[in-house]
Amino acid sequence: MSAHSHHLTSRRAWLPYSMLAGLLLFTGACTTVNPGEKKMLAHKKFQEAMGASHLKNEKNKILKEAILLAPKEPMYRVALGNAYFRNLELDKAERMYLSAIKVDPEYMGTYRQIGRLYVQKGQWDNALFYLNRALNQSNVIDPIQLLNWAAYCYFRKGEMQRAEKAWLRALDIHENDQIRLNLALVYKEANQMKLARASLLKALALNPKLSGAHFALGEIYYRSKKMGQARKHFTEVIHLEPLSEQAKFSQEILKKMSAKK
Repeated sequence: MSAHSHHLTSRRAWLPYSMLAGLLLFTGACTTVNPGEKKMLAHKKFQEAMGASHLKNEKNKILKEAILLAPKEPMYRVALGNAYFRNLELDKAERMYLSAIKVDPEYMGTYRQIGRLYVQKGQWDNALFYLNRALNQSNVIDPIQLLNWAAYCYFRKGEMQRAEKAWLRALDIHENDQIRLNLALVYKEANQMKLARASLLKALALNPKLSGAHFALGEIYYRSKKMGQARKHFTEVIHLEPLSEQAKFSQEILKKMSAKK
């Protein structure tokens, strides 16, 4: 995931309660299902839905059934929200995540997912509110990704110092080529080209095929009139991702450089 939207990953209908009738067990006369049995049935439905991950409509239907059986279990609501998110049904996903928080505010897995959703929707303040809730829990899952998303939000808000701080926190946990690229883009924005170049070189040391880092280095060397090094990195962009917008721009710059000879 990167600092530009194409790097980052580095860019409400409520449940039909009529479905409940189909879930009740009938043996001639109405049979009451006790809470324990409902909980077991809901978990079984959840496992069934996970096995039907390639069948979107079927998976969603089963998850809705699980929610009806266990309406106070947030995990099933988050799973349905994730299914909506993957299908880019963002408003439905948002509603489902918010309902999960409502039934159980202590279930921290929801905060990560809704934070990610608001990043996708470009609602930076909302995203930061929930991402920071996720980061402040005692046992954080994948803090590097959470910090990356949070830093990107700060970057898009123009809060460069906060973006830098969040990406540096992520790097303190573990070196990451995409984070190094993102950090370099902050330094470029602040016109701190020496720091940007150092971060990009570290990114390429970790991943020599990171096209975005080659492109950013090409720009830095081109602006500082180091044409040999600029040509090397722009050529690498074209080689690595020939159909990308960065490759197209690299070709245009290389043509300009050739015309000046």
